Amino acid sequence: MKQLRGRLKAKKLKPTGALASYHLEPLDPWLMCGPDTTVTELWKVRERRERDIQYHLVYFDRYGWYCEHGAGCKAVAEVRRVVRATSANGTRPKSSGKARARKRK
Repeated sequence: MKQLRGRLKAKKLKPTGALASYHLEPLDPWLMCGPDTTVTELWKVRERRERDIQYHLVYFDRYGWYCEHGAGCKAVAEVRRVVRATSANGTRPKSSGKARARKRK
């Protein structure tokens, strides 16, 4: 393979080894955003890596899950994982609450 003069070699980033720990707190979107909001889920997330602490505000509205830092933020994935786990463990209604239509002869 021909080497080009002045070509920079790609630098590989070494993993820092610092794992993030998350503390999630659900908030009431009606109280925080107002009564006319389309937000249905609102979470305050504290991300801690060693001594650094970063706060996130993750919300779910009609367009999907977002963080104030962007949709690709790792806090969004963490909140979605927790919401999915808690909804899987919860009890589900046996019916939608609507009466079934009777068969007509």
